[in-house]
Amino acid sequence: MKMVASSQCASCHNNSVIMEAAAQQGMQLPREEFHRHSQPPQQVTFDLPRPDRGYTQTFPSFWQRHPEFQLNRQHVRDPDVLRFNHQRHFATDIRLKNGKSLDCDSCHKPDCEGRFYQRITFAANCQECHSLQFDPRNLKLTLPHASAAMVHGFLSTLPTQYAEFALKEKIASPDELPAFVTKQLTQLRELVGSGEDFERKIFFSTDPYKPMHDAGPGLPASFYGCAFCHEVKPVATAANAAPRIAKPVLVDRWMPQANFNHAKHASVKCDDCHHAMQSRNTSDILMPIKANCVTCHSPAGKVVAECITCHTYHAPPQTSPDKLLPFPESRP
Repeated sequence: MKMVASSQCASCHNNSVIMEAAAQQGMQLPREEFHRHSQPPQQVTFDLPRPDRGYTQTFPSFWQRHPEFQLNRQHVRDPDVLRFNHQRHFATDIRLKNGKSLDCDSCHKPDCEGRFYQRITFAANCQECHSLQFDPRNLKLTLPHASAAMVHGFLSTLPTQYAEFALKEKIASPDELPAFVTKQLTQLRELVGSGEDFERKIFFSTDPYKPMHDAGPGLPASFYGCAFCHEVKPVATAANAAPRIAKPVLVDRWMPQANFNHAKHASVKCDDCHHAMQSRNTSDILMPIKANCVTCHSPAGKVVAECITCHTYHAPPQTSPDKLLPFPESRP
């Protein structure tokens, strides 16, 4: 099909009479009438509430008076309670990965089409450095990165965990297991105190022990406690119950009404648009501002900037005729 020219879009979106009529009509329709950008059920999309007057500000082109993106216009914050500091991960004292310092590509991997990026997971992106070891003498024995109940169950069965670990790593023969397990538990108790105190540190301390710089390049002792990254709350209703750990909310699409292809922007540095190297807080939404895009997508930047470059043409909502107000002609 022939590409829709921006002048076609501007015939409505740069017409104040039509936009005012659209705003008045939209304010009398239920919000669900406008939810036409359906997403796959497994995808987490950050859908902002529709403004009271809809998207009816008039403008002639993207580089001329196009509204600032809603995320930035409304100074929206990321509601996720997972604690993460992008700036810290670019520091020079962070351990090398594959022989080089961390950069955006160290964790953010494109999907099979190259349009978007795969969702971050602990196993794929964090565990290599944050390996959840809890015993400095047995660094390969790690806590499960799972529910608080599973961590509680793991700590409650430490003798069994040490025994299975010894057999797996061929540290002790079956006949030597009782002595090995007793020795490990005794050494751990000398380091952390009682089992109850140890579990409390695991869940609630943000720094249960200092990193071991002599642990070897492959196994840094970099576990600082669940509360270092997660929001952990005790459960007061049950004795000896595992605490409640807030589940992270990892958003897949921050701007669902816009089309974007990362592969077509491969020549642009990530930080030029996302500014992650300056971000210390999870609440920062690291999406570009409009000015980042106008640098290229404008006559000055000499990159195409038609409306359809970023937006899919929207069909009229499926609203029954009796709900619609009289609407002016689409042409002056």
